[in-house]
Amino acid sequence: MLEKKTYLLSRATMLLSNSLFGMIIIWWLQTQTGKSSLVGLTNAIFSITAALSIFYGPIIDKHSIKRTSQTSLLVQTILLFLLTAVMFWLSHDIVLTILISIISKRY
Repeated sequence: MLEKKTYLLSRATMLLSNSLFGMIIIWWLQTQTGKSSLVGLTNAIFSITAALSIFYGPIIDKHSIKRTSQTSLLVQTILLFLLTAVMFWLSHDIVLTILISIISKRY
């Protein structure tokens, strides 16, 4: 059984980092494009992918928690480094930035 304090601390950390990630992506999109419609569309896509988790959640639950966590952390780390590189070196490639951020936000 999971320890409650450790679990709650990890969930709180995850929620804080997820919120910061979303705010940074939205801020970056707004400063790069100046289009509030693109920011709204990106927020809508983030919400849609979160809503679809009811479909892929049971698939993930069939696998080992340890293996799923390790794989998820590895993929998230790679995607965040890739996202940072795209934002700094390909700052005009908005579509690629949005795609990577959607994948990394839901992975």
